[in-house]
Amino acid sequence: MTAVIRGAAELPQGRSGFASTMAMHEALVDAALADAGLARDQVDGLLTVGPRSDPYLVHAEALAERLHLPTEICHSIEAGGTAPVVMAATAAALIDAGTADVVVIVAADMPLTGGSDDYLHTLTHVGPIHPEFESSYGVTPRSLYALMARAYLDHHKLDAEALGQAAIHDRAMAGRHPNAQFRKPMDLDTYLESPLVCDPLRRFDCGPVADGGGAVVFVRSDLPGPDRGDVALVGAGGATSHAHLSAAWSLVAGDAGVAGNRALTRAGLTVEEIDVALVYDCFSIAMLMNLESLGLALGGRAAAELAAGAFRHGGRTVVNPHGGLLSHGYPARAAGMGNLVEAVVQLRGEAGERQVGDCATALVHGMSGAQSGHAVGVLRRVS
Repeated sequence: MTAVIRGAAELPQGRSGFASTMAMHEALVDAALADAGLARDQVDGLLTVGPRSDPYLVHAEALAERLHLPTEICHSIEAGGTAPVVMAATAAALIDAGTADVVVIVAADMPLTGGSDDYLHTLTHVGPIHPEFESSYGVTPRSLYALMARAYLDHHKLDAEALGQAAIHDRAMAGRHPNAQFRKPMDLDTYLESPLVCDPLRRFDCGPVADGGGAVVFVRSDLPGPDRGDVALVGAGGATSHAHLSAAWSLVAGDAGVAGNRALTRAGLTVEEIDVALVYDCFSIAMLMNLESLGLALGGRAAAELAAGAFRHGGRTVVNPHGGLLSHGYPARAAGMGNLVEAVVQLRGEAGERQVGDCATALVHGMSGAQSGHAVGVLRRVS
């Protein structure tokens, strides 16, 4: 049996009108199933990510109860920003093994409605901050990425304007996406006018907290469905180097490329054969480091490549046509789900004015912690 992606859905990023995060999950699952031409009672696998804005200890079971899904497979995945790729690989493996026929993966969160300050406070205390060696010194997630940014800029002899190229790129791309949280054009002057948050990071260097999420439906390829091409996950890979930045092997590079090379090798492709790349960019410095680690840019050259348009439509490889976390939106525990949904939409040729021409292959990258873990999935259009 071969697994394919047949359904995908997302909601507008920003402040949600939903009464609860569970209601948002329900809406996403129903929309993705409708897109796949399936009903709830056909689902035999459900994978979720436990959101910060829900109180459930075992989130997948609570969602299955709400949806009245007596599924055989019902699991919550704890993998940070790598979770969407991990869930996708798990869903495909379950179907390929004959354990399931239809698996829904879904992630959503509402930190903006629930209070962004509460979310950031939680991240500081249970996120990628070491309770003994980092927390007592007042470390926050922003300060960790600011440390990496300063080390990176010094190492490559760049000024802080280099960071702005990631934010400017994503904002330009988000302008074509109706669900993006921020679509107003941004130039370098606008970027530089934004206040410093944690030197050298400015406001626009930090992913904006948003309500949002997405859902994707994996099915057996021989099941009947809508008359359009399917999408297959043809390779996946991961890499974990540390949990806390104080134990990292480098402050100026990460292991996105290790995960990427594993995924590409399993897919039988090279990075040069990728048509669109969805790169995790919770902070602008993450975008620069991940572009370079994935082999999309040489070390220290990502900002210059962004400024030259190498990653826009018509460039070498289109990156983040949805606007990335920096402009499409950063829905807390559902971060990175937008990358997966955008890859599916692009490969199906349904992205409208942001559509990448003749898009046949996509690379989806997720990251956890402070460059702690990486997961990469390679997707291909199936005729």
